[in-house]
Amino acid sequence: MKKTTYFLLAITVFVLVFASACGGAAKVEQAPACQSASCAAPEVMDTVAGETYCVDKIPYQNINVVPGTTFESLDAKGELKCQDSGTTVNGKNVITCSGKELWTYELKLANSACPANTLATGTGQCQEGSGYDAAQNCCAPLAAGSVTIKVNMGACP
Repeated sequence: MKKTTYFLLAITVFVLVFASACGGAAKVEQAPACQSASCAAPEVMDTVAGETYCVDKIPYQNINVVPGTTFESLDAKGELKCQDSGTTVNGKNVITCSGKELWTYELKLANSACPANTLATGTGQCQEGSGYDAAQNCCAPLAAGSVTIKVNMGACP
């Protein structure tokens, strides 16, 4: 009878240790998707090479965007240079870009009202490709509110 008691005691201890190890791990629950309708990407089209203008044999392209749009050159070589010209045309801000003749670059334009810069990744609360918005307690796409366009530089005479 002593062997049976020890055996049952050992099984009980094993079950308790196993249950506490499995049940004690904290589960991270998935957050819901954000329902923000105000986070639309800027409506901007690729530039047309034929609309390039030149100053001192340097090609330029103007891109008109709604106020509050941020921009980032995705050119790893740093040849595409863009800046806010400080000019407004028909209520839109003008971004002026220059680069190599007959070259195509990528420019990322983003709606500054979108939470993409404040999204936390790697929390386990959102699917891959999404980040956690702590202020709204929801998940938003990491690329929400942004668009990448092609800046096509034409030739200078």
